[in-house]
Amino acid sequence: MIKRFKRSAKILSGAVHELSANLVAAQLYPFGILERNEKPKVHSKLAHNPRPILLVHGILHNRSAFVSLKRKMTRMGWENIYTINYRTLGRNVLSMADDLAEKVEAILKHTGAPQIDIVAHSLGGIVSRTYMSLGKGRGNVRRLVTLGTPHQGTQLSFIAKGFKRAALDYDLKINSFLIRLLTETRLPKESEVVSIYSPFDWTVVPGENGAAVGLPSNSFKNIRLEYTGHTGLLYSNDAFDAIVQNLLAK
Repeated sequence: MIKRFKRSAKILSGAVHELSANLVAAQLYPFGILERNEKPKVHSKLAHNPRPILLVHGILHNRSAFVSLKRKMTRMGWENIYTINYRTLGRNVLSMADDLAEKVEAILKHTGAPQIDIVAHSLGGIVSRTYMSLGKGRGNVRRLVTLGTPHQGTQLSFIAKGFKRAALDYDLKINSFLIRLLTETRLPKESEVVSIYSPFDWTVVPGENGAAVGLPSNSFKNIRLEYTGHTGLLYSNDAFDAIVQNLLAK
């Protein structure tokens, strides 16, 4: 009885946190519509963060998704933290990866860094993994940390079809061609993927599909957080601590 009560309390707390996170995200959304011209500088070897960081939002969102996370990183003295706005309606993952490629190339050029790190939410994780695994993005990303990304696809992929006719719903299906390709394509040497996911995330069904799998297996790490919703991952202290720990890992 006590265990059941405690679990119910955690579920209720998680639901309230998720609702609050969505309300905050909705209020911040207008402030992220316009692209921000961030001022790049050469990335010092003495910087607290070893590489420049690019924050990649998910479907139907924009750079405002990372207002809280970026503020925390800046307060820690981290440098060269970038965001991107890219269109997700009526497109497939490969076309979005082209936008990401343009942004990464600009960051590498202006900071002089050989590689960057990426923190991505939801669909942004699939877009980023596609970029770093397939084509000219190979070797440009040292570490990708994802939040609530359906690495193994999701049963709710059909929702993407309602936004506009495109291949996105097929890309996100369980066992889709893209999902299989990402799973079977070896990551570049020294590149890593860290997935922070939660079975409480209603967009990834089943919840365990938020775990990243691929080759080589030791280049993938999964961190499971209980009772944290899809949008809540953007504002979770536990998720932020895991991000910091993994971006600073040698």
